[in-house]
Amino acid sequence: MNDPRPFRFGVLAGGARNAAAWREQCRRAEDLGYSSLLVPDHMDREWGPLTSLAIAAEHTSSLALGTLMLAAGLRQPAVLYKELATLDQAAPGRLEIGLGAGWLDSDFIRAGLPVEPAPVRIERLEETSLILRELWDRGTVTTRGRLVSADGAVGEPRPQPARWAMGGGGRLMLRAAARHADIVSLSAQLSSGRKDSTFGPSARAERFDERVRWVREAAGTRTVEHEFQCLLFAAAIVPDSARYADRVLSRQFGLPPAEALDSPLALIGGVNEVCDRLLARRERYGISYWVLPAAQQEPFAEVVARLAGK
Repeated sequence: MNDPRPFRFGVLAGGARNAAAWREQCRRAEDLGYSSLLVPDHMDREWGPLTSLAIAAEHTSSLALGTLMLAAGLRQPAVLYKELATLDQAAPGRLEIGLGAGWLDSDFIRAGLPVEPAPVRIERLEETSLILRELWDRGTVTTRGRLVSADGAVGEPRPQPARWAMGGGGRLMLRAAARHADIVSLSAQLSSGRKDSTFGPSARAERFDERVRWVREAAGTRTVEHEFQCLLFAAAIVPDSARYADRVLSRQFGLPPAEALDSPLALIGGVNEVCDRLLARRERYGISYWVLPAAQQEPFAEVVARLAGK
């Protein structure tokens, strides 16, 4: 068995009260030892992802900057390339480009776009990924896919190498991630376009064994060794994890308290307990890259200090 990947930790943040607060949050994440600052992509009150990262680039020096995830259906890939490659000029070699199919129906409705079935969204994502990677690596592309095309698109400005992420909870999405991504983000299944009654069962621990297997089977002969990532839906440093699970987490996940506490999407307990859970999950699933909600950036600083890079 290969040695496990070292732990690293990211923060998912959708903006702040104002630009000054955002700059401080970015600097603080870097100072605390987080590996990455990631932003979501939704058509609600969150800030625009790429402009947010451009601000972050100017106020950090080592923090990886990324998206979790850019919805492929909201942007034409050659246009998206131009924005990402320009962002790389401000943060050379620091980009983690997360691409997604777009799981939230309301994003497309608010943008005035059709809500496509999940398999069509995933097909669009794969075609988008191929165009972006071709532009990034080779500098030009002409291709006509079933859903997405580019005709003589030019990959300028020239960027530094980036890391590419995809993920989800369903088999189709994870097989696509295995074929295209360096970082595979494991989650619950949200293909219904909302968090509904299927969320809880798909968050159970044993479902993540299945997801890891799908990725490894679909990777085939790819030589890349995937880094497994997990965005935490619930995270808290508390003295009594069982009590928290009984009062809060069980209702949030729609699962019995013990099952909710065992889900890889939850990380609850004191610092020692949380560290033990992370070590056990890396052993079981191979997940070494954990992404915390912005509100937990400070509370989890001691966990990051103990485990990052180990």
